[in-house]
Amino acid sequence: MYGRFLGYFVGGASILMVGVQVLLGQGVQKRIKFPEYDRTTGRIKSLLIGKKATPQGDGHILVEEARMETYVYTGAIQNIDLIMEAPRCLFNFKTRVASSAGQMRVYRADGQAEIGGRGFLWKQRSSTLVISNDVQTVTNKGFTSKTER
Repeated sequence: MYGRFLGYFVGGASILMVGVQVLLGQGVQKRIKFPEYDRTTGRIKSLLIGKKATPQGDGHILVEEARMETYVYTGAIQNIDLIMEAPRCLFNFKTRVASSAGQMRVYRADGQAEIGGRGFLWKQRSSTLVISNDVQTVTNKGFTSKTER
């Protein structure tokens, strides 16, 4: 069973990498999705979604109307935990880092907390976010998920 799962996971990762190579070699793409998988469970940890993506060279993509989602799981059920939105960001395929000098906001899917500012760096692999300037936070119960409380 594990071998079959690993085969599917490796095969799926290969298909994803082929898709990335095709994207980088093409022009503007619409309605893009760049997932990051947990390497031990194979589940999606986070997802970068954009209305439009334009290759910028050297593995960078300009993503317009960017939305980043992180997920928590209750058994096999996937739930959106955090949502980050920005008018545009630069995404590096090699490092899986998104950044922008522009406005952004992050909010809990359950509406319990929101933070926003100007300028950010998001490391997709480690789910690390740094907001640079004009940071404002509104919170009811905080940013920790129910599974972390």
